[in-house]
Amino acid sequence: MPLTSTGTMPPRDPRRILLAATMRNEGPFILEWVAYHRSIGFTDIVISSNDCIDASPALLDRLQALGLVTHLSSSFAPGEKPQLAAYARLEQLPVVAASDWAMVLDADEFLNIHVGSGRVTDLIDAVPEATGILVNWRIFGASGHETFEPGLVTERFTRAAPQGHGVNLSFKTLFRNIDAYACKLMPHQPRYPAAERLGAMHYVDGAGRTLPAYFFDESRDSFLQSEPGAVSFALAQVNHYNTRSAEDYRVKHHRGGGLNIDWVREDSWAVFNRNEEEDRSIAGKLPGMKAILEELFADDELRSLHEVCCRRYREHIAVLVQDGAASAAAERQPA
Repeated sequence: MPLTSTGTMPPRDPRRILLAATMRNEGPFILEWVAYHRSIGFTDIVISSNDCIDASPALLDRLQALGLVTHLSSSFAPGEKPQLAAYARLEQLPVVAASDWAMVLDADEFLNIHVGSGRVTDLIDAVPEATGILVNWRIFGASGHETFEPGLVTERFTRAAPQGHGVNLSFKTLFRNIDAYACKLMPHQPRYPAAERLGAMHYVDGAGRTLPAYFFDESRDSFLQSEPGAVSFALAQVNHYNTRSAEDYRVKHHRGGGLNIDWVREDSWAVFNRNEEEDRSIAGKLPGMKAILEELFADDELRSLHEVCCRRYREHIAVLVQDGAASAAAERQPA
């Protein structure tokens, strides 16, 4: 860290900025995701895992032992929505109440900030009056990759949907005043603010423009998307690697969504495999991430667990491919 003109170290930013996630069978991708978001200034990361077959809970436990994340391993009752139940449990952690700002991102989502030096505090300082910053997705497709590889997601996948495409309408929210909400951690934005706190809320979009109150006051049913034509990446975007490769998407479909919503893999692939434009805007932030990754891989136990996750993930893909081929063959048999 450089010295100030007086020869003293600049003061450390006192703001605590929380990142929360739920994960299942994301083992090969966890270290990149954690390293990246720590490199851009998230001070605390809390993660809930459930029903994993890829050794990722052990990897997350090791990250917790190293002081880099807080990990909860969860199980859920039949019919329970795992994602929502997991966030409800994470909300009870003391670190959540102690945070000044918070954001929820999935393991395939990376906050890509375009102001300042690309740190979370730069985004916050760009709109100091905001209590909520709605950051739109930019959906990245497979970029021609068919198979899983252990390389960096942020380098392998560089083709994305045009800014105005409908798949980018969804957003994620960086917000403060965490105690104002009954549901603090939710997939896209906090919910159910106390009525007496509404007057102090000020939400902005990805260009820093003030948004109507219906984006936070629960006055309309559908609010998890920007208005058509209003998507902006001026301040930031969420790089959403929704598909990764074709093999990765097979794993994602088998896992299912965290809200118990059924979806057809082929149909969803056609919607989200967007590759019309190249976007390498995250590249300038990767050296900081790689420096942290190098430190992580220097830990023998963590490196070994990452390798186990990759091996089990490959084995899982092989089983899914074999099962898929068998099912297709059975469907071709005459009745």
